[in-house]
Amino acid sequence: MLCTDALGPIEYWGGVNLRRTIAELPQQEKSEQSLNIHPRSVRQTTDPEKTNHETDDEIYHLDPYNIYRQLTKIGKLLPNANVTVEVIGKTVEYNDIVLLKITERPKGRFRSHTEGKYAEDVYEKKIIFIVHGLSIKGFDQIPCLSTVQYFAALLQYYLDHLNKFDIFLIPMANPDGLNYPLKFWNKNTSPQKACPGVALDRNFDVAWNFTRLSSSCSQQYPGFVPFSEAETQAIRGIFHYYHHKIIAYINVHAGGYDEKTFKGDAVLYPRGYTDLQEDDDVYLDLKGEIDEAMRNASFRVMSVTVDTLHSWYGMVSGTSVDYAALVYGIPFALEFVMQPYSKTFNFETFQEDIAYDTLSTIWSRIIKAVFNYIFKSLHQTDRRRYKKM
Repeated sequence: MLCTDALGPIEYWGGVNLRRTIAELPQQEKSEQSLNIHPRSVRQTTDPEKTNHETDDEIYHLDPYNIYRQLTKIGKLLPNANVTVEVIGKTVEYNDIVLLKITERPKGRFRSHTEGKYAEDVYEKKIIFIVHGLSIKGFDQIPCLSTVQYFAALLQYYLDHLNKFDIFLIPMANPDGLNYPLKFWNKNTSPQKACPGVALDRNFDVAWNFTRLSSSCSQQYPGFVPFSEAETQAIRGIFHYYHHKIIAYINVHAGGYDEKTFKGDAVLYPRGYTDLQEDDDVYLDLKGEIDEAMRNASFRVMSVTVDTLHSWYGMVSGTSVDYAALVYGIPFALEFVMQPYSKTFNFETFQEDIAYDTLSTIWSRIIKAVFNYIFKSLHQTDRRRYKKM
């Protein structure tokens, strides 16, 4: 996996030269591999091995219509990991909802959520379950969510912690909404009474529709009942089958439609439907860890807020973070809000540098701080249990 740090490109993962790995792939697969391009060269527009019918967008952007195939090829570039690419649902436009299950080698395979309880079981570490793009506003403004090269770098930051956790990742939770022609769109495209679409991160069965919103033309429309949508049903299925192994749930999305809405990056935690908080000491401790990690960041003008959903948005209900925490008791339920920077920093001229620095300077530190804190907290809990025995 290609990743980056402050010193430049890293082309090795687990002792394997990934450029050589790509070079050794069969010729017909090499033409569609874009991970051999460092993120800083994402603006390259010519590829000598690109076939006549392939466009630059098809090469460099995650494609809702082709996401399963793209993720399968990305999985081949992770030689020291077991990767299962599984379709866990179909949208109303019949796009795949795809889940990546990633664990260290050597490991036994994961059971599919459709297999019976008597299927062969293996020891598994705790799971961090990550969802990208449940809310799709500004998705295409965040390169590490929407483009293959930067997604590869973000994925590497997750995989740096495979020795601690297994990673479940849905890279594109709302593929239908991404292709809707309106710019200011944040829903899927399922048919409704007046206007199409349901706000997926308001469709979970926890304090659902607290605000009594009834117009389907609103970008916050929560649906006519909780879990009315295939996308939220698919996520609920993962919670239902793996909740006893999931230590953390992370919902990752952009903070606005574009750079004109500037609030900065944020890490948010429950609750959204009330300003009354209980037992949030663990998140206050996490805030301290993130603040410490960001003190040495070169982005001195950037802020990383760690606060509740309610403090950030006002009252919101039916969120996946609240559902994970309050219904299934997931110990850590978080929302990563990525600020689009774009034209604020002359994006057309410096887009590689802005995307690179945002990911490697800000979010690499946040991910490391969060994952390490979760692991430390997990082991502290285990030690307390042993003392009581």
